[in-house]
Amino acid sequence: MPNRLNRRVLGALGVVSLLGACVPSAGLDDLKRSYPDRQMFQFPSRVAGGELGYLCAPSVTPRATKTRALQAHTAYEAEIRAYGDTFATALIGALTAGAPPKTATRKINGQSDAWARQAALKIEKTYQCLPVSGPGVGVQN
Repeated sequence: MPNRLNRRVLGALGVVSLLGACVPSAGLDDLKRSYPDRQMFQFPSRVAGGELGYLCAPSVTPRATKTRALQAHTAYEAEIRAYGDTFATALIGALTAGAPPKTATRKINGQSDAWARQAALKIEKTYQCLPVSGPGVGVQN
């Protein structure tokens, strides 16, 4: 049971650290200039707490755009949840193998940055919605 709890805590920490890496550092005005036709949507996050925000390309109707934004959100939360488990497993493995905590954390965080970019690009490509904010990070509406 303690190992399962440790994985959950580390998974939650992984979610928080990767959210910082997966949203752009540009401000909302900068993003609006780059994507002038996009609309901002924010949805409550069951994984990260707070809200996650997306800039989504328009669909034929506003309702269709909102539906696609919600689909993007659902898919992105699944990506975050899966990576939280991966983060916890990798960190516990590195620490168990004897890696110093700072070294293990730095290595895993580097992998988190790469994962976060790929996850955001996957959501953009599939749903034409770019993840742009999370709790305490990224642009806010």
